[in-house]
Amino acid sequence: MLKINFRTNIIALILTSLFLVYISPSANAEPSTILGTTGDEPIGITIDSLGNIYTANGASNNVSKITPQGVSTTLGTTGANPFGITIDSSGNIYTANNVDNTVTKITPGGVSTTLGTTGNNPRGILIDSSGNIYTANYGANNVSKITPGGVSTILGTTGANPFAITIDSSGNIYTANDVDNTVTKITPQGVSTILGTTGANPFGITIDSSGNIYTSNTGADTVSKITPQGVSTTLGTTGAQPVGITIDSSGNIYTANNVDNTVTKITPQGVSTTLGTTGAYPFGITIDSSGNIYTSNNFGATVTKITVFDQAAANAEAARVAAANAEAARVAAANAEAARKAKEQKELTEILALIPSIAELTLSLGETTQSLYSTKCVKGKTTKYVKYGAKCPKGYVKKK
Repeated sequence: MLKINFRTNIIALILTSLFLVYISPSANAEPSTILGTTGDEPIGITIDSLGNIYTANGASNNVSKITPQGVSTTLGTTGANPFGITIDSSGNIYTANNVDNTVTKITPGGVSTTLGTTGNNPRGILIDSSGNIYTANYGANNVSKITPGGVSTILGTTGANPFAITIDSSGNIYTANDVDNTVTKITPQGVSTILGTTGANPFGITIDSSGNIYTSNTGADTVSKITPQGVSTTLGTTGAQPVGITIDSSGNIYTANNVDNTVTKITPQGVSTTLGTTGAYPFGITIDSSGNIYTSNNFGATVTKITVFDQAAANAEAARVAAANAEAARVAAANAEAARKAKEQKELTEILALIPSIAELTLSLGETTQSLYSTKCVKGKTTKYVKYGAKCPKGYVKKK
């Protein structure tokens, strides 16, 4: 059995490979931080719906869990030399154990069991919507399928030394074959075909919503794209020796560049940039719902988080805040106008309420004035007032 020692192997590659390329971080690289620590030599990495990170630690035979706040714990133990890692909808973790040819299941509570056996040297691992587990068996050139009940079968054969594995919406399995630089497609019925060719030594594989396959080519520092019809092209270039690969909802590709400790971003149009830096020798890579990138750093026993600034989301949020402020200002103005009108109405009501009193006072004053300064003259039911001391008109009689 072969136990992978990445420290020795990678150093040997550095010493013997003359074509290594160093890409310096770009001026506009996104901010990178160490999210948390892991067990020894983390390889595979995955994430749950709450943003917790899990790594398969190849040299310590366990799985680390790191919360979004950076709290690191050992979730549970695994078989020998866990390589790939995946998670189901209930939060159970599964690892492909490269040395003892098993798959370990670890519950969210940390209970570890052996789910089933695989072909030789399983590396890549995934789970389908029915809970079936699939592994790319590097030393056997095939794919194993393990049911939720633990029944193991060989689904189909692959090209030489399958390193990574992915699945499409129809349940077809795809493997990146390290030695013969191909991608194998295996139907749910187990029919195997070579879908297309890749750059040298494809270590990582992913798929987009249209069924296009992408591989990170460790020996070529490139990403290959293979259409569902099998047309192969080079999408773009990467940093030195890309291993892990992932994709976002917009079709951007991200690779963990194992030797120069960076993450490369390649747009659907093939434009390559350095997204940010990582810890020592990033191997696995994953992405969260906000587009932030995480890498498992094989030498440093850490996980790096690269916070991706979403300009479109920021613009949308700024527009939302501006609209909310405008609405608040409109409501405040409407309230002020309503208050002004209410005040005016109150004042008018108070004035109108005083009118009867004013009229009565005026009448009273008028009568008082008349009584003080006039002489009252009466003729039948008719009353007239004359100046004080004057005589009443003819036919009128003075009244006191």
